[in-house]
Amino acid sequence: MTAANVLAAWPGLPPAVVAGVLFLATGAAIFVGWPPLKQMIRRRESRYTSVLQGALLMDVSARSVTVLSGLGIIALGLIGYALSGSLIGVLPGAAAGVFLPDLLLRVLRRRRLRRLEDQLVGGIQTLSSGVRAGLNLVQSMELVARDGPAPMCQEFAHLLREYEYGTALEEAMSKTAGRIGSSDYRLLFSALQTHRERGGDLGQTLDRIAESIREIQRLEGRVKTLTAQGRANARFLAVMVLTVLAVMYLIEPESVRLLFQDDIGKLILVFIVALIVVGFLWIKKIVSIDI
Repeated sequence: MTAANVLAAWPGLPPAVVAGVLFLATGAAIFVGWPPLKQMIRRRESRYTSVLQGALLMDVSARSVTVLSGLGIIALGLIGYALSGSLIGVLPGAAAGVFLPDLLLRVLRRRRLRRLEDQLVGGIQTLSSGVRAGLNLVQSMELVARDGPAPMCQEFAHLLREYEYGTALEEAMSKTAGRIGSSDYRLLFSALQTHRERGGDLGQTLDRIAESIREIQRLEGRVKTLTAQGRANARFLAVMVLTVLAVMYLIEPESVRLLFQDDIGKLILVFIVALIVVGFLWIKKIVSIDI
């Protein structure tokens, strides 16, 4: 509510009183809304720190990402207002600014995890070759950290750095498995910890682990092939709505324009977008199968 609206509703009020009331209302809103907003910002920064400096091993400050996210929310909200001409258009733009950073970090983490899992079998074979050449486990890990492909070499280098700073090797491997978040790496490090406790032929143990992970990855590839149609349906879900909207615009352009000009039409569009997102996530949940 602006000062002009207040003056229009109560024309007898002096402008100074109206300005004072708006100032007090704004201050009360900030006073009430700042504590929960501050807690939400702290939770987001903690999540950003966990993903950027933990899972991605990036030297990026969580505060800088939070500031950029805030600027993105404001910019997208203004773009939504400029395109729609009303405050209703601010909501989808601001919502996009809220969810885009998390979506981007999720995509980066998933891409890095996929590369790590693809490189794991080769890394285990390097460990096995180093052990058979007479190196111990730590020296074989140093071989992977020095000659292995990125990002696997970065993870092993970080593990060895923690070990050199005084962390027990078992604890360093456990932290690495938790940071990566991959069941394959968790299997590898659990097997290595068990071997250090019970002994045995380490080279043969590594060969069995590599064979087991290779079979798991083969099964996962088979599952992805069988569920490819479901994932394609989730993508077609959003594209089909745009196609139907374009066809309707060719048939009844005035009716389609009302969706973007009238406030009720804009609410309908927001509702449609929400349904598309829910349907996409639902289908994705159905076709996601863990082995």
